[in-house]
Amino acid sequence: MFSINPLENLKVYISSRPPLVVFMISVSAMAIAFLTLGYFFKIKEIKSPEMAEDWNTFLLRFNDLDLCVSENETLKHLTNDTTTPESTMTSGQARASTQSPQALEDSGPVNISVTITLTLDPLKPFGGYSRNVTHLYSTILGHQIGLSGREAHEEINITFTLPTAWSSDDCALHGHCEQVVFTACMTLTASPGVFPVTVQPPHCVPDTYSNATLWYKIFTTARDANTKYAQDYNPFWCYKGAIGKVYHALNPKLTVIVPDVSEKNRVYVCTRVRACICTCVCMCCNHWYRPC
Repeated sequence: MFSINPLENLKVYISSRPPLVVFMISVSAMAIAFLTLGYFFKIKEIKSPEMAEDWNTFLLRFNDLDLCVSENETLKHLTNDTTTPESTMTSGQARASTQSPQALEDSGPVNISVTITLTLDPLKPFGGYSRNVTHLYSTILGHQIGLSGREAHEEINITFTLPTAWSSDDCALHGHCEQVVFTACMTLTASPGVFPVTVQPPHCVPDTYSNATLWYKIFTTARDANTKYAQDYNPFWCYKGAIGKVYHALNPKLTVIVPDVSEKNRVYVCTRVRACICTCVCMCCNHWYRPC
């Protein structure tokens, strides 16, 4: 009686045609790899390598800054109807400026306000302020946040608008000044070339951000990472003061991804390669069943 044993036949075939078996295994592995790669391109948003910086990477640069709020600084009284200077543009105009930065090269500084987390960590001798501090401001140069080229020498004015007043009342309540964390409105004022030309984060409105009735503004000194680790580091840099730190949380919507056209081209190439591999597999299968 004639019987068919598929496993035995497969074993004989593999032992008689080892090069073909190795080729089939290699082609199958390539097919699986390209299928996986094509699926990855289809479901995954890939950051564009052509865009050097977006707003995520730009705002992360400020995380390396230390801001010193000193007791020796003089408070400046502000009024709630503070208006934007004529030399600056509103955040709405700034949004339009990112679309055509070359046209606005010499149009003056741009005002952009974004929400960030600001931590104020008072050092031990710090006693706080008797007035309600609602605004902190500082001026830095582009190289302090790692900018290069012409932007490295550009001035960037930073103003933090606190949602609630910060005063010595909290220090008296606890017997010492404790660390406070604010979700502040950070306003950056600089030339348009300093800012990324990608999608901007949601804007905040400084004039309506604070609920305090009296506004007081104080200057802060900024120190970058290079200064912190330099040999001439001054340990008493912020003596009798509070050190401020900026924290930006990554926003996936601000990351520049590969355009749809480029992504479709990549998927198209992967599809063509898969088709070629399938053709090779079919030819091998045809040879498989060809009688010896």
